[in-house]
Amino acid sequence: MTFDEILQKMKTTPWNWYYVCGNDPESWEKYRVRREELDYIGSDINTMGLPNWWVGIDTYDFSGVDKYIDALLKDYPNRYLVPRIKMDPPLEWLKANPEEVCVYYNGPTTAEEIREMLGTPQHDRNGWDDGKTRNPYPDQRIANQSFSSKKWVEDATKALSAFVEHLENSPYKDQTIGYMPAFGNCGECMWWGDWRNQGDPRKGDFGISHKRNFYDWAVEKYGSEDALKKAWNMPTLTRENIPMPTPMERWSEGGKNLRQVILADDQRQVDCNEFHSKVCFDAIEAFGKVVKEKSGKPAGCFYGYFQDETVGYAGHLSIERALNTPYVDFYSSPKGYHYCLAGDPGSSQAPAQSFARKKLWIEENDCRSHLSPDVIRKSDNFDDTQTIFWREIYRALTFNQGFWWMDIDGIADDWYGDKDMVEMFRAQADFYKKHAGQNRKNIAEVLFVEDEESCGHTTYISGAQRALRLKLERELRLCGAVVDHLRVADMLEVDMSKYKFIVFCHAFVMPKEKWEKIRDRINPSAYVLFNYCAGILDPSFSLENQKAVTGFNIYETPNRMAHKDLYKHIYWHETRAIPQDYPLLSIVKEDGQEVLQTSPDGHVLTACIKRDNGKNIFASDFTLRTELLRELLSEAGVKFLAPTYCAVLADEKLIGFFPRYDTCITHTFEGEWQNVITGERLSGKVTLPIRAKRFMIFEKI
Repeated sequence: MTFDEILQKMKTTPWNWYYVCGNDPESWEKYRVRREELDYIGSDINTMGLPNWWVGIDTYDFSGVDKYIDALLKDYPNRYLVPRIKMDPPLEWLKANPEEVCVYYNGPTTAEEIREMLGTPQHDRNGWDDGKTRNPYPDQRIANQSFSSKKWVEDATKALSAFVEHLENSPYKDQTIGYMPAFGNCGECMWWGDWRNQGDPRKGDFGISHKRNFYDWAVEKYGSEDALKKAWNMPTLTRENIPMPTPMERWSEGGKNLRQVILADDQRQVDCNEFHSKVCFDAIEAFGKVVKEKSGKPAGCFYGYFQDETVGYAGHLSIERALNTPYVDFYSSPKGYHYCLAGDPGSSQAPAQSFARKKLWIEENDCRSHLSPDVIRKSDNFDDTQTIFWREIYRALTFNQGFWWMDIDGIADDWYGDKDMVEMFRAQADFYKKHAGQNRKNIAEVLFVEDEESCGHTTYISGAQRALRLKLERELRLCGAVVDHLRVADMLEVDMSKYKFIVFCHAFVMPKEKWEKIRDRINPSAYVLFNYCAGILDPSFSLENQKAVTGFNIYETPNRMAHKDLYKHIYWHETRAIPQDYPLLSIVKEDGQEVLQTSPDGHVLTACIKRDNGKNIFASDFTLRTELLRELLSEAGVKFLAPTYCAVLADEKLIGFFPRYDTCITHTFEGEWQNVITGERLSGKVTLPIRAKRFMIFEKI
């Protein structure tokens, strides 16, 4: 296949991530049988983890890799492989290069101390925990390589060259259709310790070379050492005494005011987020370049996890580079883990629709079925399983994305050993192949917008992130209308005139000049919803800028009463409290405002004003719910395809209804349509009764 043919196949074929063996000798046969079920299903692009192969300094052992790939591809010429390749260096490399090691807060400070700690229990080899690790946390002081290490990137590209050359000279050259370099937490290109809770000190990078690299980059950014000292307000700063942001500085649970949580007075933390993202993507781009030079095939990686509460620390803010580099062709993240079960609309961990505008996006569907032993994440029954997996198919198709199925629990959650599951997957694969890659008109009139610059201007603030990025999008999608999900940068490129209701998720950083360009592009009649402290950074803290952009000002009200709709949020089956780790805000009362929500003691929380022929709405707290949102959408003239509490995934030729509760939908089908599950033909005005947590999906004939 040519390069373009490979990319087209990647986009129009359901991939799978699955094992070839387990921990016992009999499992090779068990997985062989189940992989043949994947052949029957029609999922012929395989990706999987591989055994360690970079085993020493300039030393590579591909025997384990060859065994795995033989098990997958030998005697199966119609299977294809996109290997996930771990690029984290071996212990021998770390011991030879202790200055290049990521050191956590309160970790060792000399090369010899770091070297002595490597390979001991104080060495955090994974960089993440299994979810059971709680306070008191393990005494781990170091991780693996710093992503900023030029030595690591140099040696890792050499190692990757050897890996790619090995496969390109193997019998499976033609079946290997791309490569996916991986590093960091779970191989998802995320900085060590990123997923850990506030209060866990196993975070940060205080490594020897990392501190020097950060300083050198910052001097280059500002043009001189004196300019850097001024920007950081640190007159005694030197390359030797550079203070890296500590976990405690990042945590907001201890109490921070507004200026502190949006880093209005801490440019050092903002720059640290930017630097993490720069060097993380430097490594990604270097690995992609190797793939191109050695194979000429597509390269991809995990990137763009905006649902992460410390996405800047993770290193995932270089989105414009990601979308414009010639060296990386596809990206991925798992689907969202909040509001992801039957009855909810699901989500992406990244702004996947934005990525899909310029690159191939492959969403990882690692839902658990009703067969799973994981009681927190499993579906309740086979009906719920069907709802979830068909919803993810419709998300992929209507958002113009690819996807792969990831049966992460293997035999324990035995998707491919269950006849009903296998037949469901086969029907989904056939349906996906039928519709993927077609140019279908987008019909969304509602837009949910994120902004990586605003993400880079926030400290570790769990409550606001879960409320804005997770809960708000969920409430919006349950309004019964089709919703797009893009970034602020996209608003300067796409046709904005069709959107009647625009929701800025973050937009804390919104200079007046940028807003005026956006305002010129949006429909004058559109309703625009700003949240929390939108527009207050230009990027300096400015109430004048906020007023110019939003038409409102906010102020801190730490002693006001909480609104009754402050809520908990849902992670799989768990209901968790939203931490009060953000300052409470209220809207300054002014003439001309229509007040929509107040706190019990009378502070204005949500209000709207006229703008052009539409309205600006400001929500200073996280209290907007589906009912009020639907009222506002209706006032803006948005077309509803379903009643309240029903998510709709649709374009001009596909439509799927996914209700939270029992519902009855009256829908007018223009032309002839077909129920995808039953085959029933429909046209004109039809009544559709749907039970809670079930679904109905249709295609235009």
